[in-house]
Order: sequence, then C-alpha cells, then structure tokens
Amino acid sequence: MDDYKKHTTKDGSLSLYSLSYEEGFHDKDGALRESINKYLLPAQLEEFYNAKKIVVLDVCMGLGYNTGCILEELLQRNIKIEWHGLEIDQKPLNLGLNEKIFQEIWSSKVLNFFNCLNISGKWTEGFNQGTIHWGDARQKIFEIQDSLRFDLILLDPFSPQKCPELWSEEFISLLTERLSTEGRLITYSTAASIRASFKRAGLNIYSIVPSTDDQRKWSSGTVAMKKKIEQQLIEKNCQIKELSTKEVEHLATRSSIPYRDPTGKGNSKEIISTREIEQSKSQLINTSSWRKRWNTAR
Repeated sequence: MDDYKKHTTKDGSLSLYSLSYEEGFHDKDGALRESINKYLLPAQLEEFYNAKKIVVLDVCMGLGYNTGCILEELLQRNIKIEWHGLEIDQKPLNLGLNEKIFQEIWSSKVLNFFNCLNISGKWTEGFNQGTIHWGDARQKIFEIQDSLRFDLILLDPFSPQKCPELWSEEFISLLTERLSTEGRLITYSTAASIRASFKRAGLNIYSIVPSTDDQRKWSSGTVAMKKKIEQQLIEKNCQIKELSTKEVEHLATRSSIPYRDPTGKGNSKEIISTREIEQSKSQLINTSSWRKRWNTAR
C-alpha cells in the first residue's frame, strides 16, 4: 500500500490518495456520493431497460465505485450485462475489498463481482460476464473485440494535468469509435481541452448539473454522445443540461488546446510539454480573460 493513503470521506465511504499522482481518488465530500452524482444519475439507466443487453466500459476502475453503483441497478433488471474494465493497478480494488466500510456498501452480488475480478480478472453470473484488462489502457483497449460497441463508457482517470495520457485527443477518438449510437461517455472532467476533444471527435456534449449542496461549482462533469439528447430527457433527468454560454466560451480559449499522444506511448511530461508549447503559440483567447469575464477562479 506504499503508494496509497486510505481515508474516509464525509459520506462515510472509503477513498484513497495516490502519492505518485499527488491526487485523491474522489471528492472529500464523498466517494460513493460522487459516483452516484457524476456517473450513475447522468447515465439515465432507465433508457436502457428495454434493451436485451447493455455493454459497459470502465476506464480507470480504481476502487470500483462507478461500476458498483451501475451494477447495483442493472442486476435488479432482466437485462444481459457485458462489462469491461481498463485499470493499470490492482492494489486499489484489493485494498477496498479488505476494508469493512467498503464491503458494507455493496450487495452480495456486487461484492462477488469485485472479488471475482480481484482473484481471476473474470466475472460470470448467468448470462452476465465481465473482464478486467490490467495494464496501460492505451494498449489494453485493443484486447477488447474491435466490433464491440459500448452503451456506457465511464471515464475516470486522474485529472488531465496528472494523467494526460488518458485524456489525449487520440485516446478520446479511440473511445468514441467504441461508443454505440445511443451510448453515453460520462466523465467528471469539465476541462475545456477534454470537451473540445469530444466535439472534434463528433460527439454532442452536455454538462452534468452540480448537486443541490454543491452549487459552488458551475458543472460537475460531462456527458458526450453521438446522438443529441431529446429535450424531454434533459428536463426529466435534471442531472444534464446544455452547455451554458460561459461553458461554450470556455471552449474558445487556450485551455481548449488538446493533449496529444500520437504514438499512444508518450509519458505525461512529454504530453504536457507539447501542449504548453502549442498554447504559447496559439491565437486563441487567453483563459485568464475568460475567467475575468465570468468572475471564476476555475
């Protein structure tokens, strides 16, 4: 556990802090709460309940909260599940499974799912199946059948400044290719660079509305889709909204310049350095001007 520090978040759920990345896995307000508000609710799972099968990809599974919340709902339905996970480090899941406060969150079925992945990397239950692909997501994604299309992609790496490898324009393009026509790519990130990459990949982007007790934020994340969400679904969900003028203007600043990793093997320093050089030469609006206009620190 050398690289991780355990701590309990405000909602009582377990989280970790990575010493290598110098970043926490979750908001201090709550690991479980964050997964519910930023991944489960924006997924609008009820839209998939009439399907015979749902295919899920979890990018950077970590402790497993995002997938756990999704499975708690899906396993109550008569719908076939195919799940794939991309994760470089098995330690977080192993640590979670050894903590009582983590175990107590989940039903026996979801705990069984986690234990199966931890032991063998595979999970089967009836017609349901899952596989975790341990290693660098940029390479391991190619282990997944090329023709498979995902209805949900849960994108949850460390922040772009800490782990730009998994936020690059090229990796986002790979994920977009694997997204189904009706599918949703969901992430906590509101970064202009990431949203702009989604748009260049041909996706429609929506803002995740902050929870009522977190109104200090202007957005809690992003939902990206190949098709447009019908207005009635936006109104029904209350978790997703069209981008505000402020958010649209953010995409016209230097912050929107993407992270680039053409070989799929670049390291974080190289990727960040390349972007900084591109930003310094850019004719786009300086992000500080945008912040001043909207009186925002972020």
